[in-house]
Amino acid sequence: MKGEKNNRRIADTALGHEPADTVIRDGVLMDVYTGRILPGRSVAIKDRWIAYVGPDVRHTIGKNTEIIEASGRLMCPGYIDAHTHLATYWDIADFLAYTIPCGITTHFAEAEAYVFILGAEGFKIFLDQIENQPVKIYGLIPPMVSLSPASEPLLINRDEIKDLLQDPRVMGLGESFWQGTIMTRDNRVLELIQETLKAGKSVEGHAAGAFDTKLAAYAGAGALSCHEAISTDDVLSRLELGLYAMIREGDIRRDLEIILPLKDRIDLRRVILVTDGTNPIDLVKRGYMIDVIQKAVDMGFKPIEAVQMVTLNPAEHFGLDHLMGGIAPGRYADILLLPEDGMMKPELVISEGRVVARNGKTAVEIPGTPYHGDLLKTVRVDSVSSSDLAVPVHGPGDIRTIDIQPGGLVTREGKAAPKVINGRLEADPERDLLKIVFIERTSGQGEKFVGFIRGWGQKKGAAATTLCWDAGAIVAVGANDQDLVAAVNRIIEIQGGAVVCVDGAFLAEIPLNIGGFISQLKMPEIAGRLEAFQKTLASLGSTLTFTHLTLNVLSTAAIPFIRMTEKGYYRLKENDFVNLTIQK
Repeated sequence: MKGEKNNRRIADTALGHEPADTVIRDGVLMDVYTGRILPGRSVAIKDRWIAYVGPDVRHTIGKNTEIIEASGRLMCPGYIDAHTHLATYWDIADFLAYTIPCGITTHFAEAEAYVFILGAEGFKIFLDQIENQPVKIYGLIPPMVSLSPASEPLLINRDEIKDLLQDPRVMGLGESFWQGTIMTRDNRVLELIQETLKAGKSVEGHAAGAFDTKLAAYAGAGALSCHEAISTDDVLSRLELGLYAMIREGDIRRDLEIILPLKDRIDLRRVILVTDGTNPIDLVKRGYMIDVIQKAVDMGFKPIEAVQMVTLNPAEHFGLDHLMGGIAPGRYADILLLPEDGMMKPELVISEGRVVARNGKTAVEIPGTPYHGDLLKTVRVDSVSSSDLAVPVHGPGDIRTIDIQPGGLVTREGKAAPKVINGRLEADPERDLLKIVFIERTSGQGEKFVGFIRGWGQKKGAAATTLCWDAGAIVAVGANDQDLVAAVNRIIEIQGGAVVCVDGAFLAEIPLNIGGFISQLKMPEIAGRLEAFQKTLASLGSTLTFTHLTLNVLSTAAIPFIRMTEKGYYRLKENDFVNLTIQK
C-alpha cells in the first residue's frame, strides 16, 4: 500500500505555509455533505490528499503548483462502485482502461472466482493483482456459500479470515447468501461474520427472497447491506431494518426504477447505486456505471442526490467517509470535472491527486496484471467419452428436470417423460429436453452428474463453460452426447473457457484459461466472442437472452430453486440433493 498521510504537510498547505502540488481553480462544488451546489470554489491538493476547499486558493499556490482551471465546471467526488465482481472474463488492467474515464475512482470487489479454485491463497493472489493501480480497489473476502461438496476443502475458515482481515486492502466479508448463513446449523459463515465485525469491517448481504422474520434474522446475524431488492417494498424493508439498500443496475438485473417512487418521500442517504458487475459487451458499449448514474438523473433525481448515492453513501457504509466520498480536507483527492449540470460523464478524472483520464481517455499507464502459475492449470479433469455421460434407465416413469424460467436465471423443479434408446436416457431436443452435465474440476477426481434441463431451446449441438458461479466446475448443456463430449473435452484442452460445438465443429469459443474464469484476450475481442456465442446458440434454437449467463448460474446457491452439483440436483428450498428418479 502507498505511504501514510502526512497530516502536518496537509495542514501547512491549508494554512499557506507550504505550496499545493495541484490547485483546481474556480469550479462549482457538489457538496455531498449538505446537498448544496456551491459556485466559486477552489481546491488545493497536497500529495494524494485534499488540503483546502474554499473561495480563495491563492495562498496555496507556489511557483511549481499545477493549476487546473475548472472554469465554472462542476467539481464532483470520484464515483464509487460499492458492489462489483472483478475476477471474471477480463484482465483487471484492461477493465480499468474502460472504467477510469467513466470517473470510478474506487471499487469494492467480490473475488470469489479464484477462491473456489485455490481457497484463501486464491484471494491473496487477487489482492496482489489490485495493488498499485491508478484507482483504489478493495477486496471483499468470499464467504464461499457453495452447493458443490468438492468446495469444502477450500472453504475459508475462522483462522484464515482473521489473517486476511488484517490486510488494509480488505474491507470486509463479501455477500453471504442468507440461506447458507442462518438456515443451516453449520455456523461457519456466522463465525466469519463475527470475526469481520470484530475487526471493525463490513459484512455484505445477499437477502434475495428473505422477508419479515428471515430478513430480520439475517440483519441480526450481522449483514449490513443487501443488493437484492427487486421492488420498492423490498427497498423499504431493508432500510427499515438498518441495512444499506444497494440498488443494482447491471447485467444481472436492472432495478433502478424501483427507487423512483421513493423520490422526495424518504431520506436517500442509506441508498447506494451499484452495478453488481457487468459483462464485456455492456462494458464496451455502455461504459461502466456512468450509465447508471446518468439514468438516475434522467429519471428525475437531482444530480447531487445521484452523486451522494455513489460517493458519500458507500463511503459511510464502509466506514471510510473520513478518507473518501466527498470533496473536503483530509480526503483522497478523487475529483471529477463534469461539463455541466445533469451531465454525469466527467471531462477530467483525478485519482489521489493525479489526472488519470481526460475527455474519455485514460491518461496514465495501468500496470499489467500478474498471473500466478497456479491459476494456469485449474481444469484438473481427464477427457471424457460418451460412456461417461451415458444415463442408464432407472426404472419406469418420469424423470426429474431443471426447468429454466422466463428471464433465464431462476429455475424450478420439473418432471418429464424421458426418451429411451437402447436402455439409456437420451436428450430429446424436439421436446426441449436436453442433457445437462456438471463435472467438478478442482480436486482431480472429476466427479460428475448428468441430468436433464428444459427451457434452453437448443435443437442441435452442445454448449459448455468453466465460468460457473460458486463452484469449480464444467457445466455443459447439449442435444446429443457426441457434441457434449466434444465440448467438454475442448474445455479441458484449452484449460477453461466457453464453447459451442455442433456436429463436431466448434462454432464459438471464448478462452478463459486464467482459473477458468478470465481471458487474456482484449476486451473488444472478448465482447465479440461473447456476442458470437449468443448468436450461435440463438441460431440453434435457444430463446434465452443471455445464454452464457444462464449457463454460469446453474451452479449457484444465489438463485432459486434447483441447481446442479457433482452429487446430483440440489434443491434450495428443501435443502437436499436429489437424482433423476422421482419417488412415488
